Amino acid sequence: MFTNAHPATPVRGPAGAYFRPWVLLRTVLFMLACIAAVGTGVTMEHAKLRSIAKAESNRDLSNLARAFSEEVGATISTVDVSLIALRGHWQRDQASFASTVEQLNRQLRRKVFFQVKATDRQGVVRFASGRTETPAVDLSDRAHVRTHLQGDGQDRLFISAPVIGRTSGVWSVQLTRPLYDAAGKVDGVIVASVATAYFARFYNTIDLGPGSSISLVGSGVVLARSSGRNPNVQVGARLTGYPYDPNTERAGLFRRVSRIDGIDRYYAWHKLEDYGLIVTVGLATADAHARYGSRQRFAAIMGIGILLALSMLGWTAFAARYNRRRSVKALEEAEVRWKLALSASGAGVWDLNLKTGRLLLSSQAQALLGIDAGIVPWTVGALHGKVHPDDLPAVSAAMRAHLDGRSADFMAEYRVLRADGSTHWISERAALVNGGELGAPKRVVGTVTNIDQRKLAEQEMRYMASHDALTGLANRTLFRDRLEQALLHAKRDDNMLAVIYFDLDKFKPVNDNYGHGMGDQLLVQVARRVRCSLRKSDTLARLGGDEFGVLLATCASQADAMKVAENILSLLNMPFETDSIALRISGSVGVAVYPECGPDAAGLVHCADQAMYAAKQNGRNQVALAAASTELPG
Repeated sequence: MFTNAHPATPVRGPAGAYFRPWVLLRTVLFMLACIAAVGTGVTMEHAKLRSIAKAESNRDLSNLARAFSEEVGATISTVDVSLIALRGHWQRDQASFASTVEQLNRQLRRKVFFQVKATDRQGVVRFASGRTETPAVDLSDRAHVRTHLQGDGQDRLFISAPVIGRTSGVWSVQLTRPLYDAAGKVDGVIVASVATAYFARFYNTIDLGPGSSISLVGSGVVLARSSGRNPNVQVGARLTGYPYDPNTERAGLFRRVSRIDGIDRYYAWHKLEDYGLIVTVGLATADAHARYGSRQRFAAIMGIGILLALSMLGWTAFAARYNRRRSVKALEEAEVRWKLALSASGAGVWDLNLKTGRLLLSSQAQALLGIDAGIVPWTVGALHGKVHPDDLPAVSAAMRAHLDGRSADFMAEYRVLRADGSTHWISERAALVNGGELGAPKRVVGTVTNIDQRKLAEQEMRYMASHDALTGLANRTLFRDRLEQALLHAKRDDNMLAVIYFDLDKFKPVNDNYGHGMGDQLLVQVARRVRCSLRKSDTLARLGGDEFGVLLATCASQADAMKVAENILSLLNMPFETDSIALRISGSVGVAVYPECGPDAAGLVHCADQAMYAAKQNGRNQVALAAASTELPG
């Protein structure tokens, strides 16, 4: 303000200073500069938050896509191993096939549940699990059946597009393998039907927001899909373009408006190359950016505050610090969600910094690998110090090959020795990440998972495929394999061996008079009694019904083989006590000796079988020796 007497002289004091022209001018210029600076800062902050949201979302989606693909791969592998085992049982013993399927589903119910069907060579269903009477449904027009019946006869797994089952009436994915007859020709198809909803169950263990989705795609067709906004979207939609083209890389990221529900999403995908399937996990861009919406509004308000009062600069610095802390917290929360997703599958995580040489392990990884510390200096021994000695060379070589760039991924399955002396199976996967200058990797991130149950299931399936379910003895397949091996050793060492076949006389009256349960108990007692009379190197097998076979891997003479056969006959003549009932039976025993009765397994088995029937025709309860002149027919 100016006085009337002296217009050019300013009023003394603080109040008058605020209205001086040069103060006002500089204030205006300063405010304009502040507007530009703050506006730029707010715009950059918003862009940074969007960038963080995108990077964080892509990282979470990549981890989830990998985890989901491993879950799907494990499910398909379990079903395929089950199909192979069931196929063998169907071709050996169709009468007990239904109970075998029921027993298998009980064993695998916690991992996977599927319906089993078997067709004949015309594609007509001859068996469907869960049904007392199997309808004669014709599936020859189905791709999963037609591809085997009209194919080249190769034994390979086929995974169908989703179909509505004609026996089940629900959407499902069909996993099939061919059945073969004795001549090795395709004789039908064995089918495992897995409900499409089962593949999407992984969605229930995570929470990415209402606009998220998880899909399983095969040959460009949606096999299974689950979405937070619309969980009941029908399967079967066809998708084309990236990343569903056949020649795309193994994994990647993209952004797209969904062609199914029209939602704009960030996507991560991972390919299961062994099965021709692709897993995609999507997060709606609106959900990804929404987590930072409050901070975007806060930044705008702080910018207005700075423009209104320069005294709030200190608060602005504090707010910036607060924003940084919020960003770190958000990243930590994202890491927690990522770890929870892995924890849901029982996996542990380790992170190796190649620059500092420090190895960080999660608590679950420490427990699985038997390492006491969460941070240890890096060596191959530090990570694999408790690996079983038999597995360590292969594990170390695979890790070194990956670190040297000779393999795209590190994958290994091995046993770990615990402090209490127990042994556990571990599956480990790792990959180089974060390329530095000139593309040099900075870190290696890996996961470890306990696979004891899968290994046990595989072991049980192998055992079931080679042993009789009732007696625990070797079955016909295992007996034949051991005979082939024994023949190789006998020919190499110029030794003799013998094959003894016997069946039980008077066994049918036991079943007729006392029931099949009593007959089964009798067979178990026969197996136990005869097994105890043989050497550890000999093999006793149940060949079917009440027929048994014995392989004497080495014997000195025909007389020795006859002595063993007569001893078996005397054991069969002794009474069997079953449920307080004394059962008396006898046996008909046939003996064939190598090399007199033939140079190969087929000849010996034929001779022993003919000798057994000769003993039966000559009055039973006796031993017959196959003549050296016995030959295979035609």
